[in-house]
Amino acid sequence: MFLGTVELGKIPRVVLALSDENLKENLFKARDLKVDLIEARVDLFSSLDESYIRSFLDTVAEFGFYSILTVRPEWEGGNFKSDEEERLDLIAKFCNHPAVAAVDIELKAKEIRKRAISLSKLIDKKVIISYHDFEATPQNEDILKFVNEMKSLGADVLKFAFTPRSEDDVKRVCCLFGSIDFPKVFMLMGEMGKPTRVFGFSFGSLLTYTFLGKAVAPGQIEAERLISLLGEFYLEYRKEKIKFV
Repeated sequence: MFLGTVELGKIPRVVLALSDENLKENLFKARDLKVDLIEARVDLFSSLDESYIRSFLDTVAEFGFYSILTVRPEWEGGNFKSDEEERLDLIAKFCNHPAVAAVDIELKAKEIRKRAISLSKLIDKKVIISYHDFEATPQNEDILKFVNEMKSLGADVLKFAFTPRSEDDVKRVCCLFGSIDFPKVFMLMGEMGKPTRVFGFSFGSLLTYTFLGKAVAPGQIEAERLISLLGEFYLEYRKEKIKFV
């Protein structure tokens, strides 16, 4: 039975990114830590066989979690090496799984993004449109262009991950997103941006991503450490009923 559903936008939520490695062991830990959501990083799986992926999602559901379905391509920091049509096929096959609450699709995925969004919305799944920059932090005017494009495509949640070149980049992005009145997730990657994974909630970021074992993105904070840093702020709100709407 599921722990509940997750309501985005009102209280802090911790997302644990998982590959298929040590799945049950990691799900036991996730449950002990009271993680809210699992990111099913299908691109990191050792097999893309349909029954194998379905078994992963079934196991996530058995442990009481909902998941964000992510098939991240190499060109945006992931491990999926095949063409975009094959990636869309995976999204289409698994976005309707009961354990999947949302689908993450990249803004740069121009070949398939509209179809992935339509497929997800047809079955009432939330759509997270994401943008990653592993080299720098765009200027504010460029970020706002991305925001408007994501909204026009039908995003339910905007997700941004940038690489700061200076502390001013961190401050600038926090201030900018604090002024954007739309469901969003943002983080600055690497060591300089690591604190945003803790205090991003204060500027309206809905989710923070974590890991067990090996990080899947630069600057992620290990799950137990992250929840410790979030402290009472996280644990107090975590007592509330979780709804994904």
